[in-house]
Amino acid sequence: MKPSTPSSNIALSINGAVRPVERERAAVAGRIFLIYPPTGLYMRDDRCQAPVEGMTAQPNRAPLDLAYMAAMLERDGRTCKITDYAAEPGGWERVRRDIADFKPDLLLVSVTTPTLKNDLAACRIAKEIDPAILTVAKGAHFTAKDDEVLLANPELDLVIRGESEHAVTEIASGADYASILGLAYRKDGKVARNADRPYIEVDDLDKLPFPARHLINNALYTAPDTGEAITMINTGRGCPHQCIYCAVTIASGYKLKVRTPRSIVDEIQECVQKHGIRNFFFRADTFTWDERWVVDLCGMIRERGLDIRWGCNSRVDTISEKRLEAMKSAGCWIVGFGIESGDQDMLDKMKKRAKVEDAERAIALCKKYGVKTYGLFLIGLPWETRATVEKTIAFAKRLDPSFLDFNIAYPLPGTEYYRLAKEMGLFEEKDLPNGDYARPIVRTLDLSTEELVKLRHKALLSFYLRPSYIARTLGEIRSPRILLNYIRSGLRLIKHHAFDFGND
Repeated sequence: MKPSTPSSNIALSINGAVRPVERERAAVAGRIFLIYPPTGLYMRDDRCQAPVEGMTAQPNRAPLDLAYMAAMLERDGRTCKITDYAAEPGGWERVRRDIADFKPDLLLVSVTTPTLKNDLAACRIAKEIDPAILTVAKGAHFTAKDDEVLLANPELDLVIRGESEHAVTEIASGADYASILGLAYRKDGKVARNADRPYIEVDDLDKLPFPARHLINNALYTAPDTGEAITMINTGRGCPHQCIYCAVTIASGYKLKVRTPRSIVDEIQECVQKHGIRNFFFRADTFTWDERWVVDLCGMIRERGLDIRWGCNSRVDTISEKRLEAMKSAGCWIVGFGIESGDQDMLDKMKKRAKVEDAERAIALCKKYGVKTYGLFLIGLPWETRATVEKTIAFAKRLDPSFLDFNIAYPLPGTEYYRLAKEMGLFEEKDLPNGDYARPIVRTLDLSTEELVKLRHKALLSFYLRPSYIARTLGEIRSPRILLNYIRSGLRLIKHHAFDFGND
């Protein structure tokens, strides 16, 4: 489709290429289209940008970042549409068709660092259909590289840094760009970079409307074992720790902020009653931080009589018998732990601020209370050697969690790991779009990226193909449906990892 006649808000060159444009504000946007582009299944919640494909126990996540923004916009009277093209069929042709049919005033694209270059094709398509469409992108990548991306992509009008719920409503209201914190845009031939927006404070989390799940195709997001509909509940933001590889502090700051138990349980109840969803992942970087808060939340779930099934993440040093007893009684069936390494020196260098013994205790406690565990390990930081990886693999087998994943470190811009790896000359900036947590672009001081890939394959297959693990897992299955899903997961695991493992 050829571009329409340029409006006063956009300029196109004679051959159809988009030229950068400048404006002080946009017209009020009545219709907003929020999308995940068809560039692969990734976690697009800014903190984590890992690919879902190839991970062993991760469900595809609904676009709650878009749903939160849509809820804010709808509260202001705007008309919104959400589409997760990574999970829906149709690809780029459907993107083009939907933009033409919906006729948005504003297109918002949620991006990740690995998919950024391809994600922004959505903005070019929008400009081809109607040059007046305001194109906006959000993502943790822009905290460090908003100016670079704007200069390289004239089809992109605005970039949001940091938390986006309030910024997008101000953009849609037609506010002067200079007044919108966390915004970057073009002005006088350069990129204007407004002051950072303060992180949402604890008192304001409960004031956010519940995500607009009525705009999401909830059937697309299912639990890996049962195949039933699942959704995330964002229970808090921020983390006081400083792990060098993590983008959580870029996305939501060092200060821990949690919603009140009542607000969370109200949202759970809405999901059960309005959407028929009874499976949940409680999304927080530090869900088990405050024992009293955890116990109160679980007590309120029981008081409401909510028959739900849920999982959460925890640090290995913030789990206790009292927490687990309350969690189990309220429907918790699995806890994910960022264990990362079985080598204490590696844990210290990545600033994990945890001990190997903490992981041993955490997994043992969960087994005592009949709660399954999901161990998350990270290899490939600059000091990693074959010996430290082998030590971590052996440690993972000794811990014997219910499930695990091994990821390879990826240098998210703005993190300390990104800075260190760049200073050490361990990767090239141009390779950022070519990698992710399964396709490394950063070597270590001792290991090549090819060696890291082979070690990851070895770690996963040598854990999951143990006869003792297979026998135990099959013995715990009580449903033919779950058995079938486990078999499918096992076949996918072999498909993704067996070839390189066999050549190691």
